[in-house]
Amino acid sequence: MLAADDARNRLDSDRIVRESFVEQVRSHETIDSTNDDALEFCRNNLCSVPLLVVTSRQTAGRGRGSNQWWSSAGALTCSLVIQPAYFGIAEQQWPKASLTTGLAICLALDTLARQQEVALKWPNDVWMNRRKICGILIEVGGRRPAPTLVIGIGINVNNSFAGAPDELQEIATSLVDTTGTVFDLTEVLIEVLGEFERQLARLRDDDRQLAAEWRARCALRGRFVELEAGRQKIQGTCLGIDADGALMLQTPTGQERYFGGVITQIG
Repeated sequence: MLAADDARNRLDSDRIVRESFVEQVRSHETIDSTNDDALEFCRNNLCSVPLLVVTSRQTAGRGRGSNQWWSSAGALTCSLVIQPAYFGIAEQQWPKASLTTGLAICLALDTLARQQEVALKWPNDVWMNRRKICGILIEVGGRRPAPTLVIGIGINVNNSFAGAPDELQEIATSLVDTTGTVFDLTEVLIEVLGEFERQLARLRDDDRQLAAEWRARCALRGRFVELEAGRQKIQGTCLGIDADGALMLQTPTGQERYFGGVITQIG
């Protein structure tokens, strides 16, 4: 059994800076939300970017809408602050950032856990073997001296779901549960950051194959879903993800595209 204080669960900030594009790491033992901490730094112009906020334990992690992110010791929980312009990402490309991040995590997980089914669950989750292994939350930070994005990432790595709430055990998984292998969190994070940098370059270059890979990874294609978008609840069959990152649904009134919302039911 992996102890909560096992060295493999501790992030090496110096190594992260040496082996990735991150310039500064802000580390916490326990924090309410890494995104909230990162947003506060953005508002007060207190950080050099790219900045990474990491924590061993997050007590009030936020997901899309009113969702909360459950985590325990051994999870990789962090928020990355970037200036999109530094990477050549125009503002009109920001809506594609979540799927680009998700694809990067899929590709990193392909490397870390071979022969597993890794898929994108629109708009901001990654599934492994049809169970959630990662959640993503992107928020706009400060705009001075340059616009920033805060990219919150939670990946279930060494946190076994044997100790999770009952309602989560059937719908979520972790790398250790899936593979039986304990991972070094620093190595997992460096793998994710490297893949993220490569996928950002593809987004910058308008690589058409990027959208093709979203479509190939879509976990909801062909399934009946209910989407909550604002005050609307829309039901239909998922037709996939289009090149702009929109969810395509076949509804009783025809084919529709949605750029945001929360999937509340999957049939």
